[in-house]
Amino acid sequence: MAHTADIVIIGAGVTGSSIAFNLATRGITNVVVLEKNFIASGATGKSSACIRQHYSTEVTARMVRRSLDVFENFGDVVGGSAGFTRTGYLMGVPEQDLDALKKVVAMQRRVGINTCFISPEEIREIEPRTRVEDLAGGAWEPDSGYADPSDTTSSFIRRARQMGVQVHQGTEVTGIQLVGGAVAEVVTNKGRFSTPTVIDAAGAWGDRIAAMVEVAIPLTVCRHNICFVKRPAEAADRHPLFYDFVSQVYTRPEGADLTLVGSLDPIELNDRVDPDHYDHGVSYDRTVEMTGHVTHRFPRFETGYFHSGYSGFFDVMPDWHPILDAVPGISGMYMAVGFSGHGFKLAPAVGEMMAELILNGKQPETDIDAFRFTRFAEEQPIRGMYDEGLMG
Repeated sequence: MAHTADIVIIGAGVTGSSIAFNLATRGITNVVVLEKNFIASGATGKSSACIRQHYSTEVTARMVRRSLDVFENFGDVVGGSAGFTRTGYLMGVPEQDLDALKKVVAMQRRVGINTCFISPEEIREIEPRTRVEDLAGGAWEPDSGYADPSDTTSSFIRRARQMGVQVHQGTEVTGIQLVGGAVAEVVTNKGRFSTPTVIDAAGAWGDRIAAMVEVAIPLTVCRHNICFVKRPAEAADRHPLFYDFVSQVYTRPEGADLTLVGSLDPIELNDRVDPDHYDHGVSYDRTVEMTGHVTHRFPRFETGYFHSGYSGFFDVMPDWHPILDAVPGISGMYMAVGFSGHGFKLAPAVGEMMAELILNGKQPETDIDAFRFTRFAEEQPIRGMYDEGLMG
């Protein structure tokens, strides 16, 4: 069966869904979203969905500040629910990161983020259950929190559909046809889609889509481990998001009395997986390690117990930042891939930025230029004030 669209988006995770919504709000509604499985079935559905604003580059800090605005007002801006829950965000760092932390907090305040540097004693005042003796300092964001990744994505898709966007689930892209160096057609297991514009928003499969037009991107897919700890009754109150850069784990509340625990250790990059075929569980050794870090930071959780766990995955770029760009040399081909674990919290801003790029082309000195495809060949990767990794 043949179809025609002005734009085809490959991937119905939160990135592709946000792009579709933002195109539709700008009047581009002859858009088709292709998803090989179902909406939010990839990394999005397995996201811990933390919405913290602590980034060490101005461009990303501005993006996440804008995204928080959307999450806070999701019903008015998008419609439906994102399941946003405000908890506040705490982070703690070792001595070697203290000077950088102070500079980052000053930068974030300049771009409008409600944050402040705090001492270990102030960390404990905010969250009295915290052990702080091995922390040199931290930061506090009272406005941050977490959301529901599936609800967020479904809401973007639902509103886009109401404006005319079509979504084809169970539709796997098998090829992209070019004519004279320009996008002409997307080939799937359920027919062909004639289109002059394709957006690769395929997440962990993004490099496979790019390879269909003989473009190589340096994307690595790695496992990301998540486990849940049942808090004991005597310490069951909800806590803020806590990013612990001494123990290299992060935590957030889940439901009434669970704590979600994820890894911040860049060593996860070495645990490479095929997103179509990998073990979705968490090993016993990893569980013991992660829960041990949690009970070290929150000693009162020691009488709780391990509840459950799973593994998702990240699509990681060499500098832990995405590509948001038109593909050089191929008219009509765009990429929004390689989010390296940051994609969910940035998705509202990414949707806006990609829609503007597609409709208005590259504008000088815009934020999106930092995420250009050519930065790796130019040896100009994005560098923040910290070392590489999940701090951003």
